[in-house]
Amino acid sequence: MHPIRTLVVAGFVLTGCIAAAPPEAAPDPAVAAKLRQLSGGDACSDRIAGALTAAGITADRISDYDLAPMATGGRRNSGNRRNLQRQAWLKLAGGGNVVVQYEPSSCRISTLYARDGAVLPG
Repeated sequence: MHPIRTLVVAGFVLTGCIAAAPPEAAPDPAVAAKLRQLSGGDACSDRIAGALTAAGITADRISDYDLAPMATGGRRNSGNRRNLQRQAWLKLAGGGNVVVQYEPSSCRISTLYARDGAVLPG
């Protein structure tokens, strides 16, 4: 009975993780253009712009873009470590930052949150 209970609990935990991904929308063209410019043409900038658009962040609120250095952690793959996630820190004109965590290979957004006193609209 114990293994079955473990599977049920694991299923709920995984479902919660999947549902925790931030919503995405078609990117606002102004947000997409600003991110492309600030990021130097990062391949994931349009997908990040879609997550920011869904969160209610407009282009005039974004003042800077900083891609955090790759972490040394990650999954082990044939003795090599490879990073699975990147963090884009977007400085807001009114103060604070919005952090977008994503997979660089697929541009899938996993987390979007406010830091340093920033507030996400709505």
